[in-house]
Amino acid sequence: EDIFLMLLKQVFGGLFNIMLWICVACELTLAVIFEKDDTVTPLILSMVIVASGTLQWWTELQAESMMESLQNMQRTELVCVYRNTFQGGRKVVQEQWIEPGDLVPGELVVLEAGDKIPADIRIVFCTEGAEVDNAALTGESLPEARTVEVEGEGVAVHEAHNVCFFGTTVLKGKMKGIVFATGDDTFLGQINETMTQCARTRSTLEMQIEHFVHVIAYVAMAVGLLSLVANLMSPVKRPIDLILENAATAFFAQVPEGLLPTVTISLMIASTRMVRRKVLVRKIDAIETLGCVSVLCSDKTGTLTSGCMTATDIVTHADGFATCRCTENEWAAPVQNASVLSLAQCGILNNSSKPNREGVMAGSPTEVAIMEACTRVFGDDRMQYQEQNPQVFEIPFNSETKWMLTIHADGLRPGAFRMVLKGAPERVLAMCTRVLNESSTVELSDQRRGEINTHLHKLMSGGRRVLCFAEMRLDGYADDFVFEGSSPEKCNFPMEGFTWVGLIGLEDPPKEGVKDAIAVLDDASCKTVMVTGDHPTTAQAIATRIGILKENELANLPEEIREYTVVTGHQLAAYVPEGDGFENGACSEEQMEFWRKTVQHARVFARVSPVHKRVIVRAYQQIGGAIVAMTGDGVNDAPALKAAEVGVAMGIRGTEVAKEAADIVLLDDKFTSVVEAMGQGRLCSENLKKSIMYTLCSKIPQVMPTFAELVGVPTALTVTQVLLIDIGTDIWTAIAYAFQPAEASLMSQKPRHPLRERMVDWTVLMYSYFYIGMIQMAACWFVFFNMPHILDLMHKQASLYTFEETKWNYAGMAAYYWTLVLGQLGAAMVTTTTRTSLFSYGLPNKWLNVCFVMEVLLAAAVIYTGPCQRLFKTEPLTAVQALMGCSGLMAILLVEEIRKACTRWGDNRRDAKAALLLLQES
Repeated sequence: EDIFLMLLKQVFGGLFNIMLWICVACELTLAVIFEKDDTVTPLILSMVIVASGTLQWWTELQAESMMESLQNMQRTELVCVYRNTFQGGRKVVQEQWIEPGDLVPGELVVLEAGDKIPADIRIVFCTEGAEVDNAALTGESLPEARTVEVEGEGVAVHEAHNVCFFGTTVLKGKMKGIVFATGDDTFLGQINETMTQCARTRSTLEMQIEHFVHVIAYVAMAVGLLSLVANLMSPVKRPIDLILENAATAFFAQVPEGLLPTVTISLMIASTRMVRRKVLVRKIDAIETLGCVSVLCSDKTGTLTSGCMTATDIVTHADGFATCRCTENEWAAPVQNASVLSLAQCGILNNSSKPNREGVMAGSPTEVAIMEACTRVFGDDRMQYQEQNPQVFEIPFNSETKWMLTIHADGLRPGAFRMVLKGAPERVLAMCTRVLNESSTVELSDQRRGEINTHLHKLMSGGRRVLCFAEMRLDGYADDFVFEGSSPEKCNFPMEGFTWVGLIGLEDPPKEGVKDAIAVLDDASCKTVMVTGDHPTTAQAIATRIGILKENELANLPEEIREYTVVTGHQLAAYVPEGDGFENGACSEEQMEFWRKTVQHARVFARVSPVHKRVIVRAYQQIGGAIVAMTGDGVNDAPALKAAEVGVAMGIRGTEVAKEAADIVLLDDKFTSVVEAMGQGRLCSENLKKSIMYTLCSKIPQVMPTFAELVGVPTALTVTQVLLIDIGTDIWTAIAYAFQPAEASLMSQKPRHPLRERMVDWTVLMYSYFYIGMIQMAACWFVFFNMPHILDLMHKQASLYTFEETKWNYAGMAAYYWTLVLGQLGAAMVTTTTRTSLFSYGLPNKWLNVCFVMEVLLAAAVIYTGPCQRLFKTEPLTAVQALMGCSGLMAILLVEEIRKACTRWGDNRRDAKAALLLLQES
């Protein structure tokens, strides 16, 4: 979108801006047509509107700039292709390295382990056991095999094993492929195109501001019309220009001109704070929305888990089978247990991972995880051990055999070789006849086989991926013997009678701090739901470890609830509604009943597709009535990220499609940052509400002078003075609320639902207009009518005032203005807390304290300096009159302390009754 068009939308778009521009038009009309002298008011108000819109525009541009920086940091490296060139008049096929953006369909691309795939390609050659990481597309953390074999009819392109997709990574092997789609035509590009056509869910702040604007618009128009009618029916006859000016003043006094800059700057401050916590806010109103989130749907791979495999457990035999963690002493150099050492040797020898140019191990995540774990046993001796036992033969892993075999020459014993077998436990175990027991072997009896299976099932039930290792020693072979064969039947060496060495369990482990973060979300009444493409067993195991599911929770649940706690994509398939959601009869009663139970009980969704993820978000929104945040990093997460009220993408491992669809980007990819941002969102929401309450407190005392003039009361407050209060002082105090610390622990309270608990509801209006506002108004009139000679000006027209009478009126206006400013000072103090006494809470916000001082100094300057006196029509007050103006401030502080004490007493009494009732029941 054009940046200048974005600026125009921010300045002139939106109902509230339109209402403010109407105020500007009214003031200009009065100034031009009726030749009034007040051109300052419309000028200042126009500047405020433009400044507010420009600030929001600039903030969002900054976020976009940071997004571009992230994209530049993640540019794809050069791609190796074969192209036809002409040398000496002859066509020659030459290897070239080009930018990915220069690829065209039909080109032959060469890819190796570790390369990012630059386009959608159809494989024409690949080595045995080649694997790719499709997690960005599918959400599954396990590598997928690739082959040149053409798939049969009916297989979707994105499920074909002879196709590689743009945005994924080669994990293992080498391959060549023909480019058949680039850019927007790729599978990833088509998803991105679909995303641009989907409407974004409106933010809760947008809905709150719209509701608030409607309320204020109705109030302002009602007050303006009432003033107009009252002026026309008043016994004091006035010219039409004064009638219109009075009505415009009444309307103008009800419009909180400083609201937009207050909201914008408050959100900017919160956004800046969140960037320090490594959270980039792309849409600043998403901050407040995040505080209202009641359901957090999170992808597993790369969000809740690290996104890379780690070896966690080993099972070996040493006078009995035993399992130990890879972090324990048994799995660290120097190793005393010979069985553990042999397992580490097998893990290093039968391994296809290799160091890349930077010296970091590259290849399949599983291979890298095994290599890193086994390296901890060997330490610096790993490279030396590999050199002493060079690999002379390999049968790569394939989907039929489900194992990988390597043969290594024994550097210390001529004619001796060591075969290492690694693969699926059931396949490897079937080829074994003995078990390694320290430095000797024992028979693999049925009992021992059963014990191995017991350990295997225990690891698998914990969400581990388990690989089995076996070995066989070959002696009496010539050093130059050529090993041949690709399957047990075709090999020229024995493939039976292996010795079982051990098991290695691997997992994609939870990220640090995730379990604690989910506990915090539980305390905050925010439901965490795992949504993943992984296997249900793995998903359930991880969910239990991080606290989404409680230990043994499923076993203790009734059957009718248990089936809805962990839901699979296969279950969802039959209940997906037609269209984008569940409204307007999109699904049957049976489907609605399924989704109602699912929304209520589900904690894990496994083996789900991108379509399912979006439907899940819609179900929580439309059936559960929840405010939903969705976290993810893959292309498969993008539709759901955009459908959610708040989409949260990973900044490091996240795809560009996911980041474009998101409202918030985690620059450090930490799930804990989401929780911190949610707390910041709740604080922002609370402070915005307090800020609005404070701003509205002055509206009754601002508008009443216009109605009082109808019964002959002298002018107590001018439009310019109203604008001075709203723009000159109140706006800065309101903005300072953004720095207000929380009154209580916000993450131990239920989230506010924006449609059921509006930021500005009748309680806020009652508090501001008819409670604090009335106290302020009473104090202002008390001081005004106690000014000298004010009563002498009753029922006199201002145009007939003498010079002396004008000074009396100006002094009265100064007293009214001064009392109102101090009253707003009191309102600002008391609205910082809702229940806590100021004597215990104090005034911890230094910026708010600065604003208090500046308000008093500005008000004093308006009253006591010559140029301000002429501009704002004031006269200096005596010390006694100035002290009298503190009456509103003192009254507000006193009455509010009494109210808060009564509220605390009521809360304590209610808590005591609840505790007593609980004690009686137990």
